[in-house]
Amino acid sequence: MSTLIYFVTEDRYISPIPRNTYVENIFREDELLGNALASLGYEHKRVSWRDSSIDWGRAGWVLIRTTWDYFDYFEEFSHWLGQLPAKACMNPKALLSWNTDKHYLLDLAQKGIPIVPSTIIPRQHPVPLSERVAELGYSHIIVKPTIAGAARLTYQLKNEQIVAFDRDFTNLNAKEDFILQPFVSSVTSFGELSLMVMGGKCTHAVQKRVKVGDFRVQDDFGGTVHHFSLTPELIEFAEMVIGLIDPKPLYGRVDILRNDADQWIVSEVELIEPELWFRIAPEAVEHLAMAIHNHIQQHHENHSNP
Repeated sequence: MSTLIYFVTEDRYISPIPRNTYVENIFREDELLGNALASLGYEHKRVSWRDSSIDWGRAGWVLIRTTWDYFDYFEEFSHWLGQLPAKACMNPKALLSWNTDKHYLLDLAQKGIPIVPSTIIPRQHPVPLSERVAELGYSHIIVKPTIAGAARLTYQLKNEQIVAFDRDFTNLNAKEDFILQPFVSSVTSFGELSLMVMGGKCTHAVQKRVKVGDFRVQDDFGGTVHHFSLTPELIEFAEMVIGLIDPKPLYGRVDILRNDADQWIVSEVELIEPELWFRIAPEAVEHLAMAIHNHIQQHHENHSNP
């Protein structure tokens, strides 16, 4: 009997929507990975994390793929994550909750990883945003929730806009923590690189570019994605970042920007549900399939399927 791996997505992506390229890409990438795993003797089933018919507490193997609504249902998602057996999770369970909150960037900085300078503004912080920005000496900023994705409640503000935003920010900050960062100007000229790392090896990269007049690289806002040729410098950087995370991820994505000093800095590390762009580098899917296979083989003795 083949070993079953749950490919976990969300309700919106269970059934394909005709002529929706975005959803078709999700199905295509899951198909590529499913085929690669099938060649190694595994079965997979695409399921929503909100599927109550599954006994998640007895799940065998779980690969979180496209749960891109977790920040909209964070308490519910956290409860679901808590139910998963640690041995079922492809990436160490200890990393999953840690990676949902951008406080993790400060942990990376403590390990010596260069990040976009980041300041946490705790919920209901009494100091006005403009005053905090002045203390830091910034004139152009990004501010966004620490638990978010797809540019949810992400604001780019300059000088006088920051003061004008104080009242709105106080209302937003009353409900959740925010992270404050200086705006990295290269995002509008060059974009952001995403470096995929599987089984400790950096396999491929993409360049995400903004639409003219915007600052967000997500395709929801007109951003585009392009193949980017890896260099030894990029490979070393991505593998260094993943290698310093403990426990070590099985797979993940390192997003980086070029700062004003022409140095690479980390903007995000995605370990929960990273988009991996196999459609741009389909050969890389074999690396994730083999990493999953090796992981299952190493843990099989102490692992029993439901």
